[in-house]
Amino acid sequence: MYWLLGVMLASGGAQASPAEAPAAAGRGYVEQARLAAHGRELVLSGWAAPEQGNVFLTNLIVQVGGCEVYRGRLAGASARPDVVAATGRTAWLHSGFQLRVQLPRGLPSGTQALQVKGRLGDGREFDLETPAGTITIPLSPSPSGVALGMLVLALAVPLALLTWRRRARQVGHRGWLALAAVAPFVLLVASGTTGSSMALLLAEPAVTTGSMQPWAGEPRVIRSDEWQVYTPLALAQAAHVPPFPVVNRNLGSDGQNMLVMGMTAVPVAHASALAKPATWGFFFLDTRHALAWAWWLPIWGGLLAVWLWLRRLLGLAGEPAAALAAGAVLAPYSVAFSFWPAYLLMFLALGFWAADRALMARSLPARMGWGGLLGWSVAGYALVLYPAWQLSLATLAVPLALAWWWHERRRWAWHWHLWPAVAAAVLVGGWLLGSWWLDAREAVSVMQATVYPGQRASEAGGDIDRWFLFKGWLNPLTLHANLGSMVPVDAASYPFLWLASGAGVLWAAWRTRRVSPLPLVLLGFAAFALGFQFLGYPAWLTRLTLWNVVTVYRLDLALGVAQLVLLGWLMAQPRAATGLASLRVLALAMALLTAAYALWANGRMPLDVADGLPAGFVLLSALTAAAAAYLLVLQRWRVFLVLYLGWMLAAVLPFHPLGQAPRALALDGALAAAGISQAQPDSAGRRGVAVVGERNWAMTLPAVGVPVVNSLLYYPQSSLWRQLDPDGAQRAVYNRYQRLMFELEEQPAERTHRIESPRLDEVQVHLDPARFDFGRLGARWVVMPLDRAPRLAGNASIERVPGVGADIGAALYRVLP
Repeated sequence: MYWLLGVMLASGGAQASPAEAPAAAGRGYVEQARLAAHGRELVLSGWAAPEQGNVFLTNLIVQVGGCEVYRGRLAGASARPDVVAATGRTAWLHSGFQLRVQLPRGLPSGTQALQVKGRLGDGREFDLETPAGTITIPLSPSPSGVALGMLVLALAVPLALLTWRRRARQVGHRGWLALAAVAPFVLLVASGTTGSSMALLLAEPAVTTGSMQPWAGEPRVIRSDEWQVYTPLALAQAAHVPPFPVVNRNLGSDGQNMLVMGMTAVPVAHASALAKPATWGFFFLDTRHALAWAWWLPIWGGLLAVWLWLRRLLGLAGEPAAALAAGAVLAPYSVAFSFWPAYLLMFLALGFWAADRALMARSLPARMGWGGLLGWSVAGYALVLYPAWQLSLATLAVPLALAWWWHERRRWAWHWHLWPAVAAAVLVGGWLLGSWWLDAREAVSVMQATVYPGQRASEAGGDIDRWFLFKGWLNPLTLHANLGSMVPVDAASYPFLWLASGAGVLWAAWRTRRVSPLPLVLLGFAAFALGFQFLGYPAWLTRLTLWNVVTVYRLDLALGVAQLVLLGWLMAQPRAATGLASLRVLALAMALLTAAYALWANGRMPLDVADGLPAGFVLLSALTAAAAAYLLVLQRWRVFLVLYLGWMLAAVLPFHPLGQAPRALALDGALAAAGISQAQPDSAGRRGVAVVGERNWAMTLPAVGVPVVNSLLYYPQSSLWRQLDPDGAQRAVYNRYQRLMFELEEQPAERTHRIESPRLDEVQVHLDPARFDFGRLGARWVVMPLDRAPRLAGNASIERVPGVGADIGAALYRVLP
């Protein structure tokens, strides 16, 4: 009542005369307006406040080129004592704001007018001063009509086969495979699309020409091993003269043996490249399509190989086998590691399938052909060169193969034709691995002597997070956010259901009064792996099993594969016809236990992680896991697969961006004219470029054929460290796999540089800007960001090359003799 009386009095006593101008609604100022996230995010900062104290600032309205791109509340106000000091309005202390606005992709490119307004609670609006008044929108990338058509066809082919599967069967087994796997892969490669986050590597400031803007999604900083290591090093191989060398002389002062790179590897003109199919595209395609080949092959190759393997191993029909193959290849763990786990799994599945075909074949040529494929698969598996995945998967694969042999012992043809198949496998695999070893052994020997990873062979286990088995169910959120101590790669996993899976196996054994060796192997492996993760094993056992090089945080792949194979085995069992009431009770019990574990695990999370997870989402994840467990035990397979795979796809589909890499990269014209790409050393034996203070440049320069002293190096460069550490006193610091960075930092009088290793895989050399002799780096040139150039004034070992690089934010120096 008193509030209403006050309003009435105010309205009656504060009427303005007709001659008075209306009071200003408010004041404000846009101090900064910039584009971020590759031109798709507008960041505004400044201050805004109402003139009258009886109303609130409720909204900001942002218009770009006359199009309203934002209307909404501010996230929060910040203190602005400078505004108070300048205006004398103490009520405007908390008038500061910072606003991030997502720009629509349909917004016209070019210079556009920028207008920002404030809106008050009484409906009045006022303009904020915007000094620039304009903002330049970059050209929005979009696929060409041809590329878009290929993308649509690549999706349509498998979907059409899934919808019209009966008609697809009429084209025969081989035709189905070609349409379902090969055709989408060919179309996607032809479209030139990739999920690489290479846009981050090529972002400004850049010393190369050529950019990559994704059509959809955002590049993933967390996948730096993909966009900042393997992608530019693959391009460095193509840019080398001659191309695809075994030892790339553009990397480091001594060059680097490229055969020691694992995962999907990089292209090398070497016999072992035959067992690295992800690199084949670089030998006959341009950059854009070669990168598309490398991206899509692990996905479609993994889907096809796992599908073939599961059909033969478990006797599954095509559709459930395809669903489980998708669960293996498109799992959050596989996606978060840029499908490298799918690539390794492709070789494992092909090896199993080829071995089975060799044993089933009746003719000598067929057996030898399948034996050759087995040898090729073994070589490809070995050359991934990541023991944590390889040894854990092999520990699963060996007993699984024995259990399969026991099941198939009467069908496999054990006659003399087997030995030529074995000989073919040994010859092919031995030749590929032997040729690799002959040219890689020296580099491998150096790597084995490093602190990391060579001497990292003492894993005992027992240090996994207590909530490990639940984290895969949280991936729709945790895969897209950095939650305190947990980044998306650490969060990624499989949605595990070991309680329900074990209950399903026990039910099948009780109902049939028979125990199959295959599920026992899978459950036995899970028990061993989980024991290693949660309890740990003595050193003698880890050395005996070679698990002393297996880290507990890299067991998701082997455990996920074991679970998916176990799910497939359960699907292949006959549906229960009796005892359904007991089965429902068991299913309900497993659902309750799964939900209880999920809630227990939630209470074991670090608070910096738990605080970032909405309680409603955690509860939904627990209920989803419980529902999946119930459907699994109850054998409602169609609904189970929709729920299980749908939950995974909801997490992974938006993870990687989609776009096209440039057809070719080139060095900035001014830098090229200065001659920094010259490979020959000068009279003092110096060659190449030392990159100071910019990690991306150290990777993109070799990608366009420029020799660099510091880059990503799989082993230390001896000639460089002899200059920087002549007596070897700090060898333990730099004797490792390393991202080598040079930084400027003033040093005390007794030294001119400092060496440190802030992380296991990084080495930093801090150089005194005034006194360090850059000739000790063995480089002819030094390049660094322009804003750091003033710090080098007075350094007598280098001279600035005037006018070169300033337009791209770089400063170029020549090292004096």
